[in-house]
Amino acid sequence: MGVQRAFYVFTLMMLAFIAASVATSVVLTAQKGGYRNAILVKISGIVSEIDEPAYDYVVNQGLKLAESEGVPLIVEVDSYGGYLATMFKFGEAFFNARVPVIGYVPNKAFSAACIILIPMHIIAVGPTATIGAAQPILYNPATGQVKFINESKIINPILAKIRLWAETRHRNVTAAEGFVLHNYVFTGKQAVKVGIANFVAYSLSDLIKKVNGMKVNITVNGVVIKTVTINISGYTYVSPAINIVFFAVLRNAVVQSILWFIGVFGTFAALLSGRYEVLPLTLVMLLLAIVGAGGMQVNYIAIALIVFGSVMLAIELFVTPGFGILGASGIAAIIFGLLLLPAMPGRSVFAASINEVRAIVGVVGGGLAAFFTFIMYKAARAIRSKPRIRYSPERAVGKAVDRIEPGKPGTVMVEGEYWTAISDETIEPGEEVEVIGRKGFTLIVRRLRRGSEEQSP
Repeated sequence: MGVQRAFYVFTLMMLAFIAASVATSVVLTAQKGGYRNAILVKISGIVSEIDEPAYDYVVNQGLKLAESEGVPLIVEVDSYGGYLATMFKFGEAFFNARVPVIGYVPNKAFSAACIILIPMHIIAVGPTATIGAAQPILYNPATGQVKFINESKIINPILAKIRLWAETRHRNVTAAEGFVLHNYVFTGKQAVKVGIANFVAYSLSDLIKKVNGMKVNITVNGVVIKTVTINISGYTYVSPAINIVFFAVLRNAVVQSILWFIGVFGTFAALLSGRYEVLPLTLVMLLLAIVGAGGMQVNYIAIALIVFGSVMLAIELFVTPGFGILGASGIAAIIFGLLLLPAMPGRSVFAASINEVRAIVGVVGGGLAAFFTFIMYKAARAIRSKPRIRYSPERAVGKAVDRIEPGKPGTVMVEGEYWTAISDETIEPGEEVEVIGRKGFTLIVRRLRRGSEEQSP
């Protein structure tokens, strides 16, 4: 009953999680309503590193939503930096954005986080904020060593991009290059004074007041396509989608180490010990480790996990009896796959279409509820049903390996496998034995009876 109750609770939690995710998305977009609020995203917390999860959040989720609504994007940055390749992707996205991109640094923006500010249309900084220190480094996670990079092959492309971005946005090119060449670090007021930031903002509300009325040039590949006057009354905060948060967790170095350890060593242990039923779980861990390491497209892995999990769950429910590790591995794979699937960006919802949205949510939510209820029903039936023993060595004949005495177990070999065995009689090594029962993983044996011995009283 404990397992059954736990499964019920687990399934209900999954349904509540899906419903809450859908409801949160609808409420967020329904409250937004018009086009006067800017979209706010935050490079902080779980997505504070300039890495793929942060890029998916800020650009693929936040910037695309802002462009679809025709409103400015406010990017609040509180980060120690990140990866060079992702920094370039951020820079190009902001440089070619079709809506004003406003950067706000209330606390800190170091290394790559500092560089991605330069191509933004407007930069606001807190009075006590610090930005800079952007010389590239090479970090070895195995040894913990940090090597500062000065090779021109790496530095010059960075400087070329910084010059292009700074000149287009009318920023101090020398100071911007100094972030990389000399590890310049400025406070908020100093950044404004040297021509990196546009103004000091004490809060987001203060930023909104100061940015209104400012004109910015929207450029694509450095060519001005239009001039926009900013006029916003507030902002709508868009939090990272569930798949992005999960991706960020997988990118964590500690989590990756654990997943690789379980996946690799667990697979070897399962193969060597013959416990093949554990392999699906270790393979799921390996797939998640590959996602975290950036070895494959996240979408492909997500689909593979869902298909893999569905097959395992179907085998557990319809082919093999009981509800064991295969079914648990299937459920885990499906959940992980769903968590990695890309979320649809939010959209504005007007009063005239709210009933349509409710209908869609009802149909989708009802379908999901029916699907998981069916799975729960099949699993409950499997749990309640008597599990059949998949391997029963009763009446099998083997040979004693150790001396077996009443009350003292020994080892026997039956059908090529070693088993722990007990007996009510003394059996010497090498004697043939017959299995008459089993208690868990321990066999109950006796000396092999020949035909005449079996019939004697």
